[in-house]
Amino acid sequence: MPKNLIYILTISLLLSSCDFKTAEDYYDLAYELEEQGKYKEAIVFLDKAIEKKPYLKPALLNRGADKSALNDYRGAIKDYELILNYDSDNTLALMNIGNNYKRLKDYKKSVEFYTEALNSKGVIKSDSIYLVINFPNDWDKESDYYVRKHEIEFERGISYVYLNEYANGIKDLEQAIKYNYELPDALSWTGEAYYELNDTLNARKFLTEASKYGIIDAKELLEKIDK
Repeated sequence: MPKNLIYILTISLLLSSCDFKTAEDYYDLAYELEEQGKYKEAIVFLDKAIEKKPYLKPALLNRGADKSALNDYRGAIKDYELILNYDSDNTLALMNIGNNYKRLKDYKKSVEFYTEALNSKGVIKSDSIYLVINFPNDWDKESDYYVRKHEIEFERGISYVYLNEYANGIKDLEQAIKYNYELPDALSWTGEAYYELNDTLNARKFLTEASKYGIIDAKELLEKIDK
């Protein structure tokens, strides 16, 4: 075999075995798949991104979300915990852990993480104005992990209702109602909490409003009250 051909084949083999894609390249490939709902395929590319940059927050965040979409809630929690290993006050990661514990029906644990999220650095008070300045090439921004206070309170309020802590649930859910966040569901959960407290007057008030949005649970509970 000619020496030149051997040289060319050797170089070709080396090039084919090398991975010239960056972590960000793999993240972008995963994002395209996520947009198509191909979460399992997206995770393969996110694995590669994280292998190149173990503490790449956007990749860890998205892999956690993809695992949640595939009902791998414990796997999702592990990814969000990896973010907390080096960014312990990350509001979005804390809230997402709470969401996944709620999906696992561990409501007490979910409340713990929602409460920690509410006390973290990235909480946006619902009545405040904040300015986000995006610098060129600022690929991973702190503002990406900010969460409005009432969004976390909405999630925690539902967990409180599941824990039969109805007064706490009402207090949180009324904040969501105040800011029209997930309004139909917030009204329905609030009405249910009042119903469990035997406060039929307030239960009827909130359930009636929720029913206007077509919430079936609210309608069924109203029928129980009427009986």
